[in-house]
Amino acid sequence: MLQIYRPLGGGDLFLPFKDKTSETETHPGGRYLHIEQMPGGKVLIDFNRASNPFCEFNGKYTCLLAPEENWLGMAIRSGEKRFLK
Repeated sequence: MLQIYRPLGGGDLFLPFKDKTSETETHPGGRYLHIEQMPGGKVLIDFNRASNPFCEFNGKYTCLLAPEENWLGMAIRSGEKRFLK
């Protein structure tokens, strides 16, 4: 079961995750996904919207690493890929 987070004080739901593309095709620490809330307490998880954390683009930022419970045993090849420097 994936762990979805909500910032203290409310706001958008957030899913940090790591998959088999981490390290090679996407950011090593995982990617981020903002979750859309649906009626009835359900959520829509659309991996096409996955993005790399800001630290992938600029070393001045600190990255939140995906927690181990959100490490997926499959490759998610949708969403943003690794930034080539």
